[in-house]
Amino acid sequence: MLGGGLLVVLVAVVAVLLPVLVLSVDAARAPVNGVRGLVVEPSPPETQGVVPVPPTQPSERDFVAASTLPSDSTVAEPVPASLPVVPIVERRRVQRGSATPQAGDRAEELGAAVEREWDRSDAARRRRVERFGGTPRTESAVEAGLAWLAAHQSPDGTWDRFRFDRQCPADDRCPGVAVRRDAYSLRAGVSGLALLAFLGAGYTDRAGPYQDVVRRAVDALLAQQQRGGGFSGDDGMAGYNDSLATLALAEHFALTGAARVRAPLEHAIERLVASQQALGGWDYGRSPTSGRNDTSITAWMVQALHASAAAGLAVPPDTLVHAALHFARAAESDGQVRYADAGSGFKLDDNLRPVYRRGPAMLAAGLTCEQMLGWRIDGSAPRLQRDLILADPPSAAKARGRDPSKLHNEYYWYYGTLAMFQRGGADWERWNARLRDAILPLQDRTANARGRRRHTYGSWRPYGPNWGLFGRMGSRVYTTAICTLTLEIYYRHTPAFLKDDVLFSADDWRAFLAGATGRQRHEAARCLAQLRVEVAEPVLVDLLKDQQQRVALAAAEALAGLDSPRGVPLLEDLVPTLPAWQRAVYQEALQRGQAAAALPPVEGRVRFFEPRAGRATLDLPRSYVGMKVAVYRGGQLVAHMRVLQRFTGQTVVVAQLVEAAGSSAPEAGDRVVGQ
Repeated sequence: MLGGGLLVVLVAVVAVLLPVLVLSVDAARAPVNGVRGLVVEPSPPETQGVVPVPPTQPSERDFVAASTLPSDSTVAEPVPASLPVVPIVERRRVQRGSATPQAGDRAEELGAAVEREWDRSDAARRRRVERFGGTPRTESAVEAGLAWLAAHQSPDGTWDRFRFDRQCPADDRCPGVAVRRDAYSLRAGVSGLALLAFLGAGYTDRAGPYQDVVRRAVDALLAQQQRGGGFSGDDGMAGYNDSLATLALAEHFALTGAARVRAPLEHAIERLVASQQALGGWDYGRSPTSGRNDTSITAWMVQALHASAAAGLAVPPDTLVHAALHFARAAESDGQVRYADAGSGFKLDDNLRPVYRRGPAMLAAGLTCEQMLGWRIDGSAPRLQRDLILADPPSAAKARGRDPSKLHNEYYWYYGTLAMFQRGGADWERWNARLRDAILPLQDRTANARGRRRHTYGSWRPYGPNWGLFGRMGSRVYTTAICTLTLEIYYRHTPAFLKDDVLFSADDWRAFLAGATGRQRHEAARCLAQLRVEVAEPVLVDLLKDQQQRVALAAAEALAGLDSPRGVPLLEDLVPTLPAWQRAVYQEALQRGQAAAALPPVEGRVRFFEPRAGRATLDLPRSYVGMKVAVYRGGQLVAHMRVLQRFTGQTVVVAQLVEAAGSSAPEAGDRVVGQ
């Protein structure tokens, strides 16, 4: 008995400490070895395929008993205090996604789902390269790219897109300096991108072979920071400079916890927040009133804020809610994503109708940020965008002049790789195989007549005849940095289906909606229709009572898409009164909602009950917010409860006690029947 009790205590302690260990930053790890250094010789041919690792089965403590109560729920009196009080040891689990277990998955691979977010040690890097489809050749390419970047860092710690060739030998200068946008400074942005490449491999000023390179780069960014928190010497390219410098400092802080970086990083975050447009995007300049929302710049801003939040710094949820609304607005019905809604990227046709510039990079950037901001992986918009991206896989021929638009390039590959990696499974396998085939042969691996490596060795050419739209602006530094970052995907990021974080909650959306106009509430309902169930559904239930009919209808339609019948009464009342063209739109939602309501009663069980709060976690294979359930024990009714919240990809829901049938409270194992 004593041994069994001790085991229970040890398991409980581990369960409490594990999340802290998972989310901690390993700032003091030993220098990384193995793949470190200049391993740049040719490697064996690529091996195809990678088995995606499904999420681990959630334990009881993975769900929180405290949840947001829908506005129309009725709460009974608290359970009498004489009943035993069980501590809440559960927390909310979010965004597991729906990765499908594959044949051959090993138990140790399943356990690796809790690998630390910022662990880029040698061992973690090797594991993730093998697990997610990297190869010796991709690692060799990363090391060669970093060696080239290190050799072309300026003495002041920055990277100069116009004069990086000053670091070359006189008889072997690297071509490819910037030839576009020479009137604007991009030094902070390009330097931030180059620094990110070193951090992506786990190399910091405390670990790895490039400690001096990283230290000087961080010092240079801190020295460039302006009084207002930004990093740009002029306003013309402030959006890129500020976002990329902030992103680099956020990753550095996450990896090292360096005290000297924290305050400047917090100041930089404040600058990003202050420069956001009213419609949720960002522009080239810092003014929040330009009225222009640029998806390319906004994508870097979202990455910077996402990394800052993951590193433990405060990011206002309202800023992220507005950013989500930008991407919902920028996505068109065919899945394509607008580059900008004013100025460059926008014009009116002869009939004064808006025409928006689009392209593969904006499509992939949109899907990447949608997934970061909590879109459901299986939502209609992400699935449509996934199909478009997979129909245009990486192609070296397109990137080197075969694409008339010149938009199929390394920038697209970077975002396409992020987007597909987040999805995992077969989507990632297909993309990854084509990426390796396209990007690796384009890396410079040339030698001179004497067999010595050229100074371009390890870099990627930035432009050539009829190609290199962005390389002409960013130079060889830009293309080498972004290609290296792309190949670091295997360990620089964790796939969405293995992550538990969420950037905003249902209450954050409620706070936004409290002061929103009717138009904003309607846009919010459309956006929420794509978001994770745990965030969207409680808010959509609230919006059913909105005073504006179109807002309530949009909420009812979105709920039907989540297989919730909560909007059926409203749709039954209003659909017959709508014009014919509008009636057809909502008739489909009505039929889906009615089908959900007609399903037979669902059965499950109580997993955990917290008497003092009157809340429980239930295992229900099918449910919706507001669903009433009866709890039975031995055939006797114990209580009635109401579902408060369900979770993406899970059968566990949070429920509130509505009425107790007697003196007994629900217990783990009690039978639950949906009503």
